[in-house]
Amino acid sequence: MAAADRQIRGVFIGIDRYQAPEINELRYAERDARALHALFADTFGDGAELLVGEQATRAAIEAQFAVLAGAGTDDFVVVGFSGHGSETHELVTYDADVHDLEHTGIPLDQLTEWFKAIPARQLVCFLDCCFSGAMGAKVLQVESTPRRMLSEAGLLEQLAGDGRLILTASTADQPAWENPKIGHGLLTYFLLEALRGAEEVRKAGKVSVYRLLGYVTERVIDAARGFGARQEPTLRGTLDGSLSWPVFTPGERYAAAFPEFGQPKVSADLHSLDAFGFPAEFVGTWAESVPSLNRLQQDAVNDFGLLDGAHIVVSAPTSSGKTLIGELAALKGVFDRKRALFLLPMKALVNDKYAEFKRKYEAFGLRTIRATGEINDDIPALMRGQYDVCLMTYEKCAALALAQPHILHDVGTVVIDEIQMIVDATRGANLEFLLTLIRARRRHGSDPQLVALSAVVGDSNGLERWLNARLLRRVERPVPLDEGVIRRDGSFRYLSADNGSEKIEPCIRPTWTGKGSSQDWIIPLVKKLVDEGKKVIVFRNVRGAPLTRDGVAYLLTKYVRLAAQNAPALRKRHVTPHVMRHSCAVALLQAGVDVSVIRDYLGHASVATTSRYIATNLRMKREVLEAFWKRAGLAPTAPKRWRPSPKLLAFLESL
Repeated sequence: MAAADRQIRGVFIGIDRYQAPEINELRYAERDARALHALFADTFGDGAELLVGEQATRAAIEAQFAVLAGAGTDDFVVVGFSGHGSETHELVTYDADVHDLEHTGIPLDQLTEWFKAIPARQLVCFLDCCFSGAMGAKVLQVESTPRRMLSEAGLLEQLAGDGRLILTASTADQPAWENPKIGHGLLTYFLLEALRGAEEVRKAGKVSVYRLLGYVTERVIDAARGFGARQEPTLRGTLDGSLSWPVFTPGERYAAAFPEFGQPKVSADLHSLDAFGFPAEFVGTWAESVPSLNRLQQDAVNDFGLLDGAHIVVSAPTSSGKTLIGELAALKGVFDRKRALFLLPMKALVNDKYAEFKRKYEAFGLRTIRATGEINDDIPALMRGQYDVCLMTYEKCAALALAQPHILHDVGTVVIDEIQMIVDATRGANLEFLLTLIRARRRHGSDPQLVALSAVVGDSNGLERWLNARLLRRVERPVPLDEGVIRRDGSFRYLSADNGSEKIEPCIRPTWTGKGSSQDWIIPLVKKLVDEGKKVIVFRNVRGAPLTRDGVAYLLTKYVRLAAQNAPALRKRHVTPHVMRHSCAVALLQAGVDVSVIRDYLGHASVATTSRYIATNLRMKREVLEAFWKRAGLAPTAPKRWRPSPKLLAFLESL
């Protein structure tokens, strides 16, 4: 058959209400079937049929399978069923008799026979139902259980096979769930999300079917776990080759069936946010500092559901526009009459963001408060819910959420800035505890949108799955980052972001106040940056005193750990401040610096102490010997490998 003659054929079945009054009603099964049918029809045309409600009788379904038996070998056949499954392994049809499901429903072994009659070499079946017998949303319990030679798993294995992929909503002992928040069964919802081209399943501009199946499985597991349930989709069968579909694009049929999903797309133009309900004055405020929406921000809205309440983890370099993503989510929640929490790791960052929010939004009536553990905290307003956005440190939010759990009840959005701090030795425990509290409340119906922002680009170690979120990761840095140090003369020594080469450029003129402190460099540097219109945050210890030994040890440990990522040998080394002092002293001695100068540099009272401290190493001893040989006119002897005598080894062994 020519490629042009190949067709997508199939049938989508959904049943909410059944003819028999004994059968519990569902809410979203017909919606599942309509959505899948509309999406396939908009993408491939009228190749599949739709049976919903009273149309989905056993006879009508059997008739559709008879039609599919006439498919060509090169056709692709897809079958979808959303409704009740029974614990006796039948698909429950509209006109099923609960006392005779074997003959009025569709047993899995009967479905197997119908599948065998379809000649298409590629067939995919989605069963958004379950056969567990548990009190789930999509399982029908019956009073009597007839004997069957095969278990549910065995029947599904028989149903699948070469050229047949069967994706079921759950395992044999688990229910399949519907979720009123998303308006679909979990399996169908994430299947629709994947078909529409979720970033995680796209490959070369197409939807990889195997990536799709993996994505749907993970997302269903995480979503069910979020409200304390277990639902683990199972995949059976194989298809030859790497099957892929074009990205499914909702069209007229989908828009007619689900007008609420006809959301506009944002573009680089900030005013494209008007369509999402953002007041013009807010958009105008953003336009003063942000000329346009960059690709990261557009993807967050268009592809990751940022303004639809979806949980999202954003991992992108510094200055890539992550903060605006958090603000968009928080303010969208506020305009929907929900409160927002904005969590940051440090008091200085909270205070800086508080001043920014007051400056930008107070004139428009946005109520911004803060809580950091200081005397000027707005705790009374927080307790009474008299705010729109509350800015907090991790520690303060965790303490309040534990003592006063009601503060999380009416929160619609939680933005966590610097989420990578969850692995920090000092602050990570508080942040993890807080996120665990938020996750636990999902079981009680409280599920605020989580937007987590991270400047660390790398492996997320499954953080997004733990939060039941999607990961938006970008490595492109829109603003080049030059990292370096200010030298004693005020010049800037750095590694160029363009090619990694080392450069030195004039930067500041030290003030030389006579204190001999870092202020001689920091004050002129801050003045220079402020004069250039840059934002600056200076971190200093509380008392302004020199770093303590513990402070130095903390910083050293931090940067040794970072360096070990590129130099794995450091992971086995115990690097302490003493090691650094010793290494510096030896380096000075090797450079020819007089020992008395090294004594003053290290702060020793006596040269004798310094002499013990900088005992020569093997390299220096070798250099001294080579200098002696050269001066005496002697040829250096070739080094020989020392080997212990057997007698010596025997003596040592006897000790």
